[in-house]
Amino acid sequence: MLINLEEARKIIDEQFSMKDIYYRYENVYNSIGKIILEDIYAIKSIPEVNLSAMDGFAFRINDYKKYGKLKIAGKLFPSSKNIPELKEREAYYVATGSPIPRGADAVVRIEACKVINNELIIGEEVYEGKDIKYAGEDIREGEIILRKGEILTPYYLGILTYQGITKVKIGNLNSCVIASGDEITPFTNPTENLIPDSISPILIPLLEKVGKANYLGVVKDDKESIRKTLVKSKDSCDIIFFIGGSSVGEKDYVKKIIGELGSLLFEGVSVNIIKRGGVGKIENKPIISLPGQVVSAITVFHEHGLHIISRMLNTEIRRFVKAKLGKDINVEHKMDSTYLFKLENGEAFPLRWGTGLYSELIKADGFGYLTRGRLHKRGEEIEIQRFL
Repeated sequence: MLINLEEARKIIDEQFSMKDIYYRYENVYNSIGKIILEDIYAIKSIPEVNLSAMDGFAFRINDYKKYGKLKIAGKLFPSSKNIPELKEREAYYVATGSPIPRGADAVVRIEACKVINNELIIGEEVYEGKDIKYAGEDIREGEIILRKGEILTPYYLGILTYQGITKVKIGNLNSCVIASGDEITPFTNPTENLIPDSISPILIPLLEKVGKANYLGVVKDDKESIRKTLVKSKDSCDIIFFIGGSSVGEKDYVKKIIGELGSLLFEGVSVNIIKRGGVGKIENKPIISLPGQVVSAITVFHEHGLHIISRMLNTEIRRFVKAKLGKDINVEHKMDSTYLFKLENGEAFPLRWGTGLYSELIKADGFGYLTRGRLHKRGEEIEIQRFL
């Protein structure tokens, strides 16, 4: 029996929750590509003090206006530790990146001035703040560097290293992926004349963002083989994704076996493309039954799988955006339908509709749902779940 999507979401919220074993603290340099499970704040400002943005001379604007010439009192470099207080009528030579003396409010570039008898003569108009990088201009102490649920990319390593942040909180989920089908062969060691499992290679790197992903290969469309695989995997896996055998055909055993071994929470939802995606539990281990068609499998993975993972990690890892339809769409299907969308300049453009279109999945930025029997007009705002 199919249920509506909101009911399925409510069931997931009620049935799954966080456990302490699902996260760990890991060295930041080993965590690239992982989803971060807590907000990371700046420990100190960048820069910590006012710095010179150019090679030149630091001075006080009012002294320059009053005296016209300024006495050069010393030199400062990026390695300088003792920052002097600027006295009246003084200027300091400053190298790029060096601290400027306290009280200075401008830097004149070295090529725009000249020095005669240790006195500075400025040859251009200057203003307060000229060529100064103020303390905290880049990052302020206490500011969020990386938000909970975002992916740690290499571009964060510079600032995290500067801050002295060496460990981050990441997922520790032990995920398992299993495919089924008499015509399917494992992608890791394909058998000639059989179809390689082409969905698991997509899921594995996505699941590695929240922990360890294990590929358990392919099982035949045989009830006892599927049962043995699920019984064995439930002991070593925190969450299981089972691809194939999710429909209502003669050899679609997966959901029946989940129900026999544990509980089938729902067998599907009344939305096209994702309708055969089911969710169950065996000894409190979530089992997500994914259709064997690629678009269906990936959208069910994002809709139900990432919802469950978000609950288990106590971190929202799904990404939703609002966009305006880029063209009219008349939904003539008998139920609400899932569409793949390409996002461009705040508009969502629908791609070809279908359950197994590999080429469209490559182009898509995410997916959304449109109501059956309606003409959705260009400019209408819809919600898109972006692909992870």
